[in-house]
Parts: sequence; C-alpha cells; structure tokens
Amino acid sequence: MPKMFEAYSAAQYRALDHDAFVARKQQVIDLMNSEELPEGVTIEMLEAEADLIIADAERRSKANKLFNAKVEAVANGAGTVIATTEERSDDSEKEERAMPKAEVTGFQARNREASQRFTDTKEYRTALANHILGRSRMSGEMLAKAIQERANTQVDINEAFTNMTDPTFSNTISSLVMVPMTLTEEVQKELREDAVLFPKINRTSVQGGIAVSEYDLQVTGGWIGDKEVTPYQEDYDAEVFTWGWHQFEARFARTFLAQALMSDTYVQQLAPALAECYANAIDTAIYKGTGVGQPRGIITDLRLVGSDGEGLDSTLTNFYTQRTGTGKGRALIVDVTPDEIDDWKFWSRILYNTKFNRLYRGSGELLVADGTWGNHVNVLHDDNNRPIALDNPLVQEHALTLRGVGNVSTLPNTVMASFDDANTGDVIGVYGNLRNYTMNIQPGMPLTTTSWDDHETNTHKTKILTAMDGRVSNPFGWLILRKGVGA
Repeated sequence: MPKMFEAYSAAQYRALDHDAFVARKQQVIDLMNSEELPEGVTIEMLEAEADLIIADAERRSKANKLFNAKVEAVANGAGTVIATTEERSDDSEKEERAMPKAEVTGFQARNREASQRFTDTKEYRTALANHILGRSRMSGEMLAKAIQERANTQVDINEAFTNMTDPTFSNTISSLVMVPMTLTEEVQKELREDAVLFPKINRTSVQGGIAVSEYDLQVTGGWIGDKEVTPYQEDYDAEVFTWGWHQFEARFARTFLAQALMSDTYVQQLAPALAECYANAIDTAIYKGTGVGQPRGIITDLRLVGSDGEGLDSTLTNFYTQRTGTGKGRALIVDVTPDEIDDWKFWSRILYNTKFNRLYRGSGELLVADGTWGNHVNVLHDDNNRPIALDNPLVQEHALTLRGVGNVSTLPNTVMASFDDANTGDVIGVYGNLRNYTMNIQPGMPLTTTSWDDHETNTHKTKILTAMDGRVSNPFGWLILRKGVGA
C-alpha cells in the first residue's frame, strides 16, 4: 500500500498514458478495498477519484472507437484521389486513378490522449447551452468534473456567492455573470373561496328609490254565545323601505414593464381574482353589512334582532319599525353554551323550539363558520357513537346536512366567527331561507369591468364597479345562534 496518496485532477488523468492510467486505477481500487486508509486520505476523496477515473475511461473508449473507425475507413479505400502523369500510347492525355486499397493486417488502434479541456468539449458545451436555455439541468457529474478540472486554476466569483464549498476557489473579482431567466406559464396563487351566500339569495334589478312594503296580516276569531260578538281585528302600519344604491369598486394597476413581462396565464388570473374579491365582499355584506354605505346584513337588521338585540325574547311589547326606532325583533335568538355546542340533542331539537314557527322548519338552511362545523358540529354523535352530521358523497354536489336541521352551508372563518374564536354574545350561526334576502342591482350600473392605459403614470389599470343595495326582504322564519356563557 502506498504511503502517500495525491488527488488527481481531470487534466492529470488525461495526461496519463495507458499503462499509467491502469496503474492509477488499480491503486485507487486497492485503497478503497483496504481496511485502513493512509493519513489524510478519506473515502470521499477516493469516491471523487473513482468518478474521475470512470469519466476518463469513457473518454478513452470513445476516442479509441473514433480512431478505429477512421483506420477501418482508410483500410477500406477511403482517402484522397491522387493524380498520375503517365502518358498513354494512343494520346497524350493525362489519366487520373484512385490510390489502391491498402492491405492492413494486424494493426491495432492505440489509445490517444486528447489535449482538449473538459469544459471545452462538445458534450459539456451542449449541456451548458441546454441548461442556459432551460431545456435541462446540468448533471451533478458534469459539474463535479468541471469543478475538479478548475481546482488548480484561479477562478473569479462574486464575493457574495457562497454556494461553492471547494477551498481551492478564490474570489478575486466582484463581477457576476448574468444567465437569462424564463418566466414559466405556471402561476402560484393562494386559494380563496368564491361566494357562498350570493348565489343563494334573491336578486332583482329595479330602479333605486322603489318602495317595498312588508305586511303581517293575522286574523284571529273566537267562539261566541247568543248576543255576543268578537272584537274587530286591526292590522299594524306596514313597514315600507326603499332600495338605495351603494357603489362597490375594486381597482388594480400594474406598470407597463410588469404587463410586458407577465405571461398570458398570469394576465388571465386577474379576472377570477377580481371576481373573488367581489364575491367575498358581497357575502360579507349579506351576512353583516352595516347598511351605511353598503347593504344591510342579516345579523345587523334590527327588524330581526330588535333594538335591544334580544329578538323575540325581548321584553319590549311592539315589534321594531323604522318609524318608531325601537321594538323587539322577529328572529328567535338562542344562546349556545360550550356544553350545548357539542351535544347532539341540542342540534336535533333546535328548530323544535316552541317560539319558532314550525311552518318555516325545513324551508331554510343553517349557516355556520367552517371552524364551528369542523371542530364541533361535524363530529357530533349520539349516545351510540353514531354521527348525526350526514355527508352524501354519491351526489354531484357536496351537500352538508344535519339531523333535525337540514341543509348546512359553511362560511369562511373570516366572515363568521367560529365558536372557539367568538366572544360571548357574538353570532355563531344563522338559520333561515336565504331567498328572503334580496340584493337589488342598479340597472344602470351592473358589474362592469374596464381596463385602460394611463400614460401619465405608465401603468395599465383595471377596475370593476357596480351599484347595489340589499337587505332582508322577509323578516319571518329566522333563527340566530349566539355564543353563550358556560356553566
């Protein structure tokens, strides 16, 4: 076993003749098979040497094949055409003839050593071109060969470049070679939900300022005896409200340079992004819009919750009207305690509350936050550990239903607070027929998208604009769930 072992570069391997190359290969094999390595020699060093030996052996084999092919071609008569000046007996014209076929026997091709550097080879230059053009990445083997070849050569690399760990590299200049970059057609985009409530509500398109009235006509009678009469029934003044108009706008601007660099796929993403923005804004307004500069939401409508926020359980006598500004609401408001939220009996009998009109049972759907559904309602089970949340995967639409309640729709936790994140008194669920909420879109200003170039700022601008108003058009048959205080 040799006492000293020196690492070779790719250039040093190419400089070896056939016998020296075979001897060097055997030396590396013996070291790799030995139980103890000499001082300063590691298995990683030997593996790197083995890779260089394999690469150089392949190079020598290719060179031999090429040389043998040329020799065989010459032996078969290939070559240049030679001329002769022999004079013919019948005339003085010159005759040209081909060189006779050579008789080659016992000729063996010898190994030829190329003086060409590895990074100058066609193989490396082709791989580098494909890498720069984005067709394929440079293989790790080629990179290792190139690095090893330059091990004894001073290389200039940007001082901030720290990817090369080879200690033989020296950073002497701060210049950096720029490589072209291609923007792919793939666009990475965070997922956002489209509208949940907007497709389910009632939508109209009438001129703003049109008045709409609601009417609660209930007549009761009684059994009478001889010479008795029942009292006359009186109705209350109908509540009248008018459709207003609230504008919604979303604007997006990008520079001309960004527009030029964007791929078609990226540009096409703007339309659905604006649609998602519009849909989420409308859903939020339907659920909790303030009514000031925007539509009135379900849980902020005083005709449902009343001026004191207690709904039907209010101690107030009359129902709320805009004219009086006070009164109780028409929705049944139920407080849900931490124990009840996980009790299947509570959910199964919630619509059987004696204060809830049973004629509206089964005509609406339950709205809860996604977190409330996943962490509480969906895992409900009866005393025999059977789930009461039903999911039918055989239908095309992924419908959620709940025993005793019916259909369920989940809202993003950013729109409706989940039970775990809600504060005491916050709304955590709503039951009702969403067709009883009406969104009126101004006929002269439907949802419109427009794009234009602003040459004052060198930007390409896009915006959507619409005008609408919305509110609960039928205040009957609603049930609102609030987070209650625990025991």
